[in-house]
Amino acid sequence: MLKRILIFFLSTVILFTSLGGISSIEAKANDNAKRNLIKNKNMKARILWYDLSANLENLNTPEKVANIISKTADANFNTIVLDVKSSTGFVPYPSEYSPHLSTSKNPKYQGYPADFDLIENVVREAKKYDLEVHLNINTFAAGSNQYAEGPAIENPEWQTVVYDVTRVVTDSEENKYSIAGFDITRNSDQLIIYTPENNTISPANRWGIEVKVENGIVTEIIDRNTIGEQEVTVPKNGYLISAHGKARQWVLDNIQINEEIDISQVQSDLRPTSETNATETFMNPINPEVQQFTWNIISELVTNYDIDGITLDRARYNNIYTDFSDLSRTEFEKEIGQKVTNWPEDIFTVKFEDNKKVTVPGKHYKEWIKWRAANIEKYFEETSKLVKSQNSDVLFNTYVGSWHPLYYSEGVNWGSKNYQPDYEWATPDYHETGYADHLDFLMTGLYYGDVTIEESDAKGLPYWYSVEGAADLSMEVTNYETFTYGSLYLLDYQDRPESFKEAIRMTESKTHGVMLFDLVYIEMYDWWPLLEEVFTKETVAPHTIPGLN
Repeated sequence: MLKRILIFFLSTVILFTSLGGISSIEAKANDNAKRNLIKNKNMKARILWYDLSANLENLNTPEKVANIISKTADANFNTIVLDVKSSTGFVPYPSEYSPHLSTSKNPKYQGYPADFDLIENVVREAKKYDLEVHLNINTFAAGSNQYAEGPAIENPEWQTVVYDVTRVVTDSEENKYSIAGFDITRNSDQLIIYTPENNTISPANRWGIEVKVENGIVTEIIDRNTIGEQEVTVPKNGYLISAHGKARQWVLDNIQINEEIDISQVQSDLRPTSETNATETFMNPINPEVQQFTWNIISELVTNYDIDGITLDRARYNNIYTDFSDLSRTEFEKEIGQKVTNWPEDIFTVKFEDNKKVTVPGKHYKEWIKWRAANIEKYFEETSKLVKSQNSDVLFNTYVGSWHPLYYSEGVNWGSKNYQPDYEWATPDYHETGYADHLDFLMTGLYYGDVTIEESDAKGLPYWYSVEGAADLSMEVTNYETFTYGSLYLLDYQDRPESFKEAIRMTESKTHGVMLFDLVYIEMYDWWPLLEEVFTKETVAPHTIPGLN
């Protein structure tokens, strides 16, 4: 504790000197202060994210929690983000509003001790090392489609309504099944098409069925679910249908060898999230009951635990295809002052090019993009007020992807209201939807394997497809409205420890600090010694300094 106080004092002196006086620090949201602060190596947030689902085995006893937090402190982190509401809506503490992990149908969750309060244990241990604890909730995701459980499943009226446009497999009798995607990972109950352009053998696991289609005719059916592991080649003059769970059963019931198969047809429908191929059940951000549900959880966390902050993840729409509920239609029509004649076609339509979905804007597209972002901005404003009204010392923050030019698809503008992006989809007043000013700090995902702009340039990619470029973009978009911490995804650096160290140094040189996602990979790769090598001394997180926010 004494050491941290000393660092705080020295860092503050350095900052005073660089900014030219105390008045600059005391001025809230002073842009120059936040710009100059990046140069101060003693003032860097070092945040470690503890994902709930990924770390069940690492954080299910008091002894394990104590061990992990000791290692976190030894590696010179100063902040923990503890995930306490999973995307399925289950929690690791006694909650009045969300079910405990131990009550889930998911076998992975069932072994979690029913009487274990993860938050209580983490907060107690963290205080021993003067580590901050911020509690994260997966805000608008609260259900599992696979196990048909969670608050969003129990309250179907809360769910987002998806504009579900898919290619379909059609057999000779016109039976159809939706194609979840082409050349992607096959998940539960999904049907995926693997093409010879991208695969020589099926990358799917053995728990499914594979159908070879050559020149439009089924030539072979391999049910690996029953025969076990077997390498299945993708036909050079056709494609491979790979199906799991419900999709596998449909294949067994409908497809036969020598049958003609078509995958060119497209179907569209409006359906709740639970009836789609999505794994998580998202809720409508403008539904008053949904908002109150999230606020109830936040209130019990702030009230019942001695924490330093509340973090929001998935505080967004699930994707560009939501929400097309009657409620959203009514509220959007109020916003634009007219009826939408063709719903949802006047917003946008979807076509397929090279087996990928392409959105074709309709006449209300730009207004729709702005309206969704405005909804999220309003939610952040109200949530910030709630947190501060409960406890003014609790900080309010969020995680987002750094790819701001694409993040409109989630209905989010995490930038400053003073930053007007030059994007073809943006209205002239889109900047009004920025919510950076509602935050005490922001974590943006610099989730790229390339560290430098030079590396991404060499691949013909946009500059922000690198850690360096994404950090630059993050600072530009927030316009130094709040502290901005670049975040790294450790899986991007598996077997590349030197690149990982370079990415950390790059992030700290470009932003106000670094967040690492996630604890599970540090344990998996045994990278604690590596982190102690990079984080050679303690630092002070800028968001902890009074007067700088």
